[in-house]
Amino acid sequence: MADNNMNHSNRRLFLHRFLEKIRRNWKPFLAGVLVTVLSGVVFFSIYLNLGPLSSPSSPSSLSAYRKARQIQSIIRRYYLNDIDEQSETNTMYLGLVTGLGDKYSTYYTAEQYKKIKMSNDGQMEGIGITISKSEDDKALKIESVLEDSPAEKAGLAEGDRITMLNGKSTEDMTSSDAVSLIQNSVSDQVTMTVVPASGGDSREVTLTKETLTRSVVTGSMLDDSIGYIQITSFNRLTSEQFQDAYDSLNQEGMKGLIIDLRDNLGGLVSACCDTLRVFMPKGPLVYEQDRNGDERQRDNDTDHQTDLPVILLVNGNTASASEMFAGAVLDYNVGIAVGTVTYGKGIEQDSYTLSDGSVLKITTTHYYTPNHNDVNGSGITPNITVEADKDETADSQLEKATAVMKEEISGKTIEQIIKENDGTGSNYKNTDTDLEDAKDVSSVSDTSNENVPDTSSRP
Repeated sequence: MADNNMNHSNRRLFLHRFLEKIRRNWKPFLAGVLVTVLSGVVFFSIYLNLGPLSSPSSPSSLSAYRKARQIQSIIRRYYLNDIDEQSETNTMYLGLVTGLGDKYSTYYTAEQYKKIKMSNDGQMEGIGITISKSEDDKALKIESVLEDSPAEKAGLAEGDRITMLNGKSTEDMTSSDAVSLIQNSVSDQVTMTVVPASGGDSREVTLTKETLTRSVVTGSMLDDSIGYIQITSFNRLTSEQFQDAYDSLNQEGMKGLIIDLRDNLGGLVSACCDTLRVFMPKGPLVYEQDRNGDERQRDNDTDHQTDLPVILLVNGNTASASEMFAGAVLDYNVGIAVGTVTYGKGIEQDSYTLSDGSVLKITTTHYYTPNHNDVNGSGITPNITVEADKDETADSQLEKATAVMKEEISGKTIEQIIKENDGTGSNYKNTDTDLEDAKDVSSVSDTSNENVPDTSSRP
């Protein structure tokens, strides 16, 4: 009993002395505690961000970090030319994405993505001209001038030749070089020397770049009341521009509609679906499946099916959202396709904004047509195959589509027309779906409709 009391007294005495020592030296003690805690936090943060030390193959591992520092040190010490560290850093980020081996996934700086977003919003920064390289005299020529643009206000016209651009001769420039020089110029002003197509002396003009609205849909009436609508891209203005062209042609008495998707590399999935809703029946327009196999769909909630015959013009550059568009039209038997096999991009990308405003775009989704057909890697086979003319002054694909449309308007059935043109009723390499089997797709899946965010779908 006495021993227990003594132990208890000793513990109390020890505790009293310990607390008294802390009271007299509380600042060093508190500093020690803080150092210990902060060291633990730093170590844990390094572990989370650099990964386990035993995983050297991971780009986030400590060994990868050390190797990057080694490379950077050698470059700084021995590299001959000037070093752009920001460019090095951006390329390093891009390298992480490139390592996926997916040509559709990429990294954008904040400035690069600003231009991408403008394009998605239906806008562009420029002076309002399209440029081509003449095959005759190799000169850079103005192909077209956008209405109410800086170029139009300065009196530039189709056919004008550009001999100097921002102080550089255009003799050896490609049209892409010229466009890049205009768009990537640090200054808002563009100076060019122009030789008028109408004749006369050359003149120098200075234009100020502006934010311009892109017209991605054009409509016109062909012979025999055949409507023609060309869609060059799917952005947030596409459905509105398509609706305007569609309504205008209907008011003019359109009897059939040709929709030209050639060289349309895609764009926003939401824009594609909004455009389809203008003339398609009620039902699913596309199915999207993520890495876990979870499926969602985008629907047309209202029946707007046109009673007009529809023909799609497609080619090897009809890609992504354009193939999604074509797949819906074909699966519902709303129309047929004329041209050549499409690109074959049946996947979508999502964009994620990082803390500094830069953007990571990665492939996240595999899409399927309303009949659950897969176009990825194989594309869509047109019902009637027509190769493009090498002579750019002729358009045999449009001529064939027009001839087929006239036959359809006169009363011939699609089956008759396809048979007479040695065509096919099967548009997909991975399925036996034909025109007769594709009539009812409203109950293909019981997957519920979800609100899906805009998804970039560019090749």
